[in-house]
Amino acid sequence: MITPPFRIPVEVRMRPGVLSDLAAYLNGLPDDGLLLVTDAGVAGTSWFKALRSHLPEHTIEVDIEPNPRIGTVDRIANEARSRGDQVVLAIGGGSVLDAGKAVAMLLANNGSCKDYVGKNQFPNAAAPFIAVPTTCGTGSEVTWVSVLSEPDTGTKWSVKGDGMFPTAAFVDADVIETLPAPLIAATGMDAMTHAIEAYIARQANPASDALALQAIRLLVQYLGPCVRQPERSEYRMRVMHASTLAGMAFGNADVGAVHCLSEGVGGMLDHPHGLLNTLLLVPVLRYQMPDIRDRLKEISAFLGAPMPETFLERLETMIKGFPIGSWADLEISPDLFGEIAARAESNGSNPSNRKDMKAVDYHRILAGLAA
Repeated sequence: MITPPFRIPVEVRMRPGVLSDLAAYLNGLPDDGLLLVTDAGVAGTSWFKALRSHLPEHTIEVDIEPNPRIGTVDRIANEARSRGDQVVLAIGGGSVLDAGKAVAMLLANNGSCKDYVGKNQFPNAAAPFIAVPTTCGTGSEVTWVSVLSEPDTGTKWSVKGDGMFPTAAFVDADVIETLPAPLIAATGMDAMTHAIEAYIARQANPASDALALQAIRLLVQYLGPCVRQPERSEYRMRVMHASTLAGMAFGNADVGAVHCLSEGVGGMLDHPHGLLNTLLLVPVLRYQMPDIRDRLKEISAFLGAPMPETFLERLETMIKGFPIGSWADLEISPDLFGEIAARAESNGSNPSNRKDMKAVDYHRILAGLAA
């Protein structure tokens, strides 16, 4: 198998308090037409209000809904084109960053996001895009992909390409101090899923492996304490670093079956992406165990665990200790399993699985969760 190239053309700034450098950084970019993409939850925080006061007066602010819609992104992009916006700044979780990334691409390319579904389908590189993650799981601040929803069909679409990497990422652990514990847990486990799936993916390479292992180690050690004591600066910093490292890993190696299922469920039922990954992670890894044992064994050895099964038990114990609810709480009807499984098989990341996953495999996982 040919090892794919590793790339990360993003200027990444990672330290607590780094947002204090953002205004000066923006001064070095085009001096008019700044579009700020965020959401209502972020906009209501005290740190955001303080940051907002230092942004250029001409800044236009727009809010994004969870699981961003293609229609929303197209509308915002059309309005931004008509104003002549030149730079996009996104401050928020994965939904906000994915939406901002797609808007930046559309500022340099005509039409709708639907015209560019897939890989490298757009001709022109995106407008300058600065990403500020406010959760500890997205990784979108360092990837080339935007995942968008289409409610009419219940589908999630991926738009990605070399020209969609953010220009810069400002990763500031201080912004998650007031994040609710369930969100720290779910988004942190989203990062764990990114790291593990990157490590066991077919396209894994030495650089993505190193980043994935470090992200896993940090999350195993610090995510639980961060959920319980987010006021501890060291815990926040380690978890935020892990999230970005995991983004670098899966942005190069891809994800797998967990994401194939979570995007199928999320597209149809609009459940939170991080929560779905958290609840699906261990069941999917157990199902794939014969084909991923050697890779999980390497993770286990890195963490000092004796066997892959021990590592999965440790993950399961972590998840059970988080205030996030259970799979049963989602009330997903078995009548939907067939459609979800079919969508999972057709997901663009399905070929990245080391185990050849068909719809019947995904259906078995869902049936096991419902039992």
